[in-house]
Amino acid sequence: MNMTLLNFDECEGLTHIPDVSGLPNLEKVSFKNCKSLVTIHDSFGFLGKLNSLSAVGCSKLRSFPPLKLTSLENLELSYCHSLESFPEILEKMGKITELVLEDCHIKELPFSFHNLTELQTLQLRWCPILRLPSSIVMMPKLAQIIAWESKGWLFPKQVEGEEKVSSMVSSNVDCLVLSGCKLSDDFFPVIPEWFSNVKDLDLSRNNFTVLPECISNCHSLCKLTLDSCHSLQEIRGIPPNIRHLSARYCKSFTSSCRSTLLNQKLHEAGNTMFWLSGAKFPEWFDHHRRGPSCSFWVGNKFPSIALCIAIGQTHIEQVEIVGPIMIINGIECSFDEEEDPYLYMLPHHTHIFDLQHIVFSDYLDRYVSENEWNHVEITYSVKQRFNKKDKHAVTPVSIENGIYVLKQRSSMEDIQFTDPHKKRRLDVV
Repeated sequence: MNMTLLNFDECEGLTHIPDVSGLPNLEKVSFKNCKSLVTIHDSFGFLGKLNSLSAVGCSKLRSFPPLKLTSLENLELSYCHSLESFPEILEKMGKITELVLEDCHIKELPFSFHNLTELQTLQLRWCPILRLPSSIVMMPKLAQIIAWESKGWLFPKQVEGEEKVSSMVSSNVDCLVLSGCKLSDDFFPVIPEWFSNVKDLDLSRNNFTVLPECISNCHSLCKLTLDSCHSLQEIRGIPPNIRHLSARYCKSFTSSCRSTLLNQKLHEAGNTMFWLSGAKFPEWFDHHRRGPSCSFWVGNKFPSIALCIAIGQTHIEQVEIVGPIMIINGIECSFDEEEDPYLYMLPHHTHIFDLQHIVFSDYLDRYVSENEWNHVEITYSVKQRFNKKDKHAVTPVSIENGIYVLKQRSSMEDIQFTDPHKKRRLDVV
């Protein structure tokens, strides 16, 4: 038969998909939301022309036949609440580039999962405890693993009977998101072993108490997100090439944590952007002021600088601090970027960042005059979303802010922290 499409969507009474070996030309099969479907005939796994297969919402489906579908581009198994095992992949299937498993009860991915040779992104949402196979190191195209709200997470483990995988080999995953996956302290040794090439690691909303020393072995890691890790109390290691770190809403964050992340060696070369819970201003900054603004003078070339703002607590809700607003010689700098260039910052947090993340100093050069000192003011705007009962509330927020000259890129001779014009007038007198 030349049938190419088979659609059983919403067939409430369907309990079994029969033998389809007589339909070798099928290209698309869908049985979405067949709530009574329990089994599928093994012949489904051998349809050589099949490019799309959807079993979304088959809540009673217990097992899925092994797959040898070399033309398959799209596989949908989300909301199959009774499906505990992912189908075996019998041979290389090179057309699936993304796989999304949402609200499934699959407990583990089989070792043969690596036969999805072109898979680039694996997304897992609201899954129970799930074990990754050690064979992920044999998937050179797999670059992203993104998981949200899992009930637990088991990492690659060599299982008896599996083909040996060298412990010296790591996966090519460079973006690993494990947000709200109930990770505890014993999870961390897995990262340098299996994910040594990761560049972007999101561990937000997890239960661990310590960021251990072994995280320092992640030499490729440049972005780390720890937001809402409410139990995090200690930081023992920092990835050596970290550039972006966010630790917002970390309720147990200690002064020691902040001191570690505000260490001068991390920031003196520039290119960093850190967001930390709690207010602490680094002592090693070149210039700082209490309040929402600070001033200085620059020559005919705007220096490369890092900024820091430490914002205290406030009892008023929905307060945000917006900035930095740059004013040079009384003129507010306008940025012609499509995206909003300003940062939106939180009370009881510290933010330290290289100004070039907002605007490059070469752009600011157009606002400075040659052969004279130019007055610069950096200010932050404190805003509140007023409620109907309190339209004219005053927002009491303690702020410290300041600058650090990135001396590997600029000279201290290009900047003054006291008015050079006033000094010149005194010299004349």
